[in-house]
Amino acid sequence: MKKLTSFLIILIIFITCGNMVSQKHHDGQNKTVKKDTIIVLNDTLSLYYASYNSNMKLWYNLHIINKKKKIKVGKGSEFNGTGSELFSRLSPNAKYVVVDGIIKEYVHESAKDSTLHENYTCAIIDLKKAKIIKQLQQDCDGSWNKKNQWVSSGGKVIFK
Repeated sequence: MKKLTSFLIILIIFITCGNMVSQKHHDGQNKTVKKDTIIVLNDTLSLYYASYNSNMKLWYNLHIINKKKKIKVGKGSEFNGTGSELFSRLSPNAKYVVVDGIIKEYVHESAKDSTLHENYTCAIIDLKKAKIIKQLQQDCDGSWNKKNQWVSSGGKVIFK
């Protein structure tokens, strides 16, 4: 009985410590680090991402650079925590840009079988105001028409 009790205590310690090490290792891979990334839209406008998470493969902290002036994009609370895979589409009049907004997070973390949740969205940003004016869950695969309207792949005008 004494040997069994000792064995169980050692087993519990081993399992607990093993999970702590695995969790620490997983957390270490999930850090966002400073990484300047610029996407040139035209001669005067660029998108600037200030940080990157290599585990999630997403860029964060979006700014607009307009004639060398850097402005942080104002995000609504529903857009917090979103990253980007660097997708962008500039409107013909260069007043708006569509960027992807991806949320990736672990809804269940485990050393053996973590569950990663991914939610793909996009946002239309007013470049002059550096503000999100429309967020989309669908119709992100659309395009700008000659009238500067965002049109879904099915032909429906989503943004005027």
